[in-house]
Formats: sequence, structure tokens, C-alpha cells
Amino acid sequence: MWYCAHGIFYFALKYREQDSCFIHENVYLIEANNADEAMEKAVNCAKSHEDDNEGDTLTLNGEPVRYLFVGIRKLITVQTDENGAEPTNGCEVTYSELEVDTLEEVEKLANGDFVEILYRM
Repeated sequence: MWYCAHGIFYFALKYREQDSCFIHENVYLIEANNADEAMEKAVNCAKSHEDDNEGDTLTLNGEPVRYLFVGIRKLITVQTDENGAEPTNGCEVTYSELEVDTLEEVEKLANGDFVEILYRM
């Protein structure tokens, strides 16, 4: 079976306290026999992308940061054919559930504009 694992990372300032957290949600395609195995593989995969930034080459707004894995936010089964074939062109691999207040905000989101959203899943 195939899964998409949504890994949450944040950028931690190395030399001072921070007022907010800049977050990445990285999606990994995982092949596993079941959800438990997929979760284990997803965590190992995501942890391998952490960066302690020992040489201070990774920066955010000019300040050295560490790139830290926090957890797998969700694990989604990839929709393949009934035989569990590999993902193909056009298959749904993951999804998110969001909420906004107006149709105008839906259109802004679709355009890539900034909007406030409620991230449900």
C-alpha cells in the first residue's frame, strides 16, 4: 500500500528567543504493508531531514536557525486501483480540510493569496 505522510517541521532560532514559529509541512510518499509500518517509515524519513545547522549556513531572515522535525500530522492512504497498484497519473495522493468565511476567500486561496484559514485536517 501507499501512504502520504505529512511531516511538520519548524525553524528554531539558534541564538535568541523567537516570537513565532515558521513551519513547513512536508509530504512524503511511503510504501508499507499497513498504517503502523507506514508511520514508522514516515517518522524515520522525516527525522533524516532535520538540520542542526552546525555551520550556521541555514538562515531565516538573516538569522541562523535549526530545522527541526516535530511530528507526523496525518497519514493518508493513497487512492490506487482495487489491486493496490502504484500511484499513477491523476490519482489522489493526499488532501487537506480547510475552512474560510467567504467565497471570496476561497478564490483568494485558489489564487495563492494570503487568507486566514481554519486548518481542520
